[in-house]
Amino acid sequence: MKAQILLITFLCVFGCNLQAQNQQHNATLPSGPEQVSSGFNPPQPGFKPDHMVVPAKRNMFDSSGYVWKWDTIMCYNVASGANPFQRATRTYNSFGEQLTILYERRQGSLAWENYAREADAYDSAGNWVYQLQEIWQNNSWVKYQKQEFVYNTNGDQVDWKRVFWDSTAWDNGWHYSWHFDANGLNDTCMFQQGQDSLWVNQWLWIPTYDGNGYLTSSLMYTWLNNDWEVTSRDSSTYNATGNHLTLLRQVLINSSWVNTYVQTNSWDTAGNCLSALYQLWQNNTWENNQYNVYTYDPAGNKVMEIWQNWSNGAWVNGHRILYDYDTSINLLSETSQDWVNAAWRNAYTTQYTYDSWGNSLTAKVLKGFNGWQPYDGGLDVYANHERDMVLQGEMYRYEAVIDSILVFIEPTRSLSEGQVTLYPNPAHSRIYISSPATSTDQNGSLTLYDLRGQMVLTKQIVNETTGIDVSGLNPGVYFVRFSNDRMTRVLKLVKE
Repeated sequence: MKAQILLITFLCVFGCNLQAQNQQHNATLPSGPEQVSSGFNPPQPGFKPDHMVVPAKRNMFDSSGYVWKWDTIMCYNVASGANPFQRATRTYNSFGEQLTILYERRQGSLAWENYAREADAYDSAGNWVYQLQEIWQNNSWVKYQKQEFVYNTNGDQVDWKRVFWDSTAWDNGWHYSWHFDANGLNDTCMFQQGQDSLWVNQWLWIPTYDGNGYLTSSLMYTWLNNDWEVTSRDSSTYNATGNHLTLLRQVLINSSWVNTYVQTNSWDTAGNCLSALYQLWQNNTWENNQYNVYTYDPAGNKVMEIWQNWSNGAWVNGHRILYDYDTSINLLSETSQDWVNAAWRNAYTTQYTYDSWGNSLTAKVLKGFNGWQPYDGGLDVYANHERDMVLQGEMYRYEAVIDSILVFIEPTRSLSEGQVTLYPNPAHSRIYISSPATSTDQNGSLTLYDLRGQMVLTKQIVNETTGIDVSGLNPGVYFVRFSNDRMTRVLKLVKE
C-alpha cells in the first residue's frame, strides 16, 4: 500500500479492516543482534501513538472449555536451509497463561545457545500485570526492558508503563494512562515519554460519546510550554446499527478549525465494511487520495481487499491481498499482489497448516517476483482459531511442536479437587485412568487424540478407575482427554 505519510496514523486507527477486532498481545521475539521487540509497535520519538492501543489479557485459553497449545516452535531461515536456526519454548501456568518464553539460536548443527527470554505474571483475575525481557550477553542474562500494567475494579486497563535497562538502572520509556466513566467508557487517555527517571507529558485525548456509547468527537491536546494546548479534533458519524460512517480530522490553526482529511465508509447489511474512501483537504476542497474495497465470502470472511490511489482524475490499482480459508475458517494463505504494467503481480504469500483445534502446525512465507521463493519475513502463530503471537522477521518457515498439554481450570477450583491419574505411562497394552468420585456425572468420557488432533479412541467412564486397551495403537505420543460435568483434563500418554 502506497499511502501518504499524512494518512498513516489515520489508517491504522480507523481502517475498516480493523473494526471490531480485539488487540492481541504478541510475545517477545528477537529481531536483531542487539534488540528484542514485543510486537507492541512502541511509539517512536515525535510519533503520537494510537490512544486506543491497549494490550489484551495474556490468557491464551478459551475459558469455555479447553485447548492445547504448542510448547516449542522451530524456526528456519533461508540461510539455515533444513536446519532450524532458532527455537522458541513456552511454559504456562495452570490457567493456560504464558509464564515464560525462551529463544535460542544456533549456527548450522552447533548446540543451541540462549538468545532472549521473557517472563510474565498475572493477578488473581487473570489480568497480565508484569513482563520482564532479557537478552543473553557474555554468557549471562542481561535485563532489556520491563512492562507493568494496572487495572481498575471493572477489569479495565488504566495504566501501562514500559522502561528500559541502561546497564545500571531502569530508564523510563513511555507511559499510557486511561480513565473510565461510570458507564465504563474511556473518557481520557494521556501519553507520557520518559526522560531518565521522569515522565514528561506528550499528549492528552478526551472523547465525547452519544447516548448509544458511540464515540462522536474527541479533542487532542499537546503539552506545550508547560500546559495542555488543544491541537486537533475528530468528529464521527454512525449508521443505525452502529457502523462507523465518517470520520473528520481537523487541526486548530490561529484559533480556527481547519480540515485535514476525512474517511467515508460503506457497509453491507451483515455489518461488513465494503469500502473506505480517504480524502485530503487541498485548496479549500476535498480531493480524493485513496480508496479501499473489501469483499467477503457467504460466511462473512474477508477474501480480498484492494487499495487504489487517485491519479490524474481516476482511481488506479495499487495493491491487493487475497485470503483463503479452510472449512473451519482457519487462514490457509494470505497473498499480497502489486499492480504492475496493468496486471496483478505476486509479491508475497504466507501459508499455514492446522490441527483440528485451530492451532497452526506449520507456516512459511514466500516472495513471488520471479516465481515463489522462500523469503525471510515475519509469520503469525495461531492457537484456538485466533492469532496467538507474531514471529517477527528473519525466517521463512516454522514448525510447531506439541510436547505437553495445558488445560483451563476454573479459578474457583483448586488443583487437588480436579486430580486425574493416568497409569502406566509410558504404556504397552493397557492404561488405567482414575478420577474423583465426587462428580454428579458418573458417565464421563475419555477420548484419545494423536499429535495431529485426530481422534483415535473414545470410551465412556462408569467407574472411578477404568481400564482401556491401547494395544492396537501405533507407538507414539497421544493426548487423553477426560471430561465430566465438573471438569475437563487432558494428559499426555506415551505408547511404546
